[in-house]
Amino acid sequence: MSETETSPRTVMLAFQVIPRLRSGNNFEVVDKAIEVVKAAGVPFQVGAMETTMKGELDHLLGVVKAAEQACLDAGALEVITNIKIHTTTAAATDTFCTYDRGVTPNNKVFIDS
Repeated sequence: MSETETSPRTVMLAFQVIPRLRSGNNFEVVDKAIEVVKAAGVPFQVGAMETTMKGELDHLLGVVKAAEQACLDAGALEVITNIKIHTTTAAATDTFCTYDRGVTPNNKVFIDS
């Protein structure tokens, strides 16, 4: 295997948690998941429908697992989690999905300086 096949690859991962409670405010439970992301030490952006993070895939999946657990710990009876993963290679710098083109205040957190 080449070095790039064995070294951790940086990805963009977006996820959404949908906690179900018997009673109470779902948004307060989602806030617990966002607290986990903030504590993870990775670049992230919270949006209206999902939270996007940048980092090594296994680490980010661990953050998602911890965010789900935070929802359960906050009283959710169940949690539906939707995950999207965007993986690129060094050759992908000219594709429409790169974050280094069209930098805005909203996505600048994902740009490597």
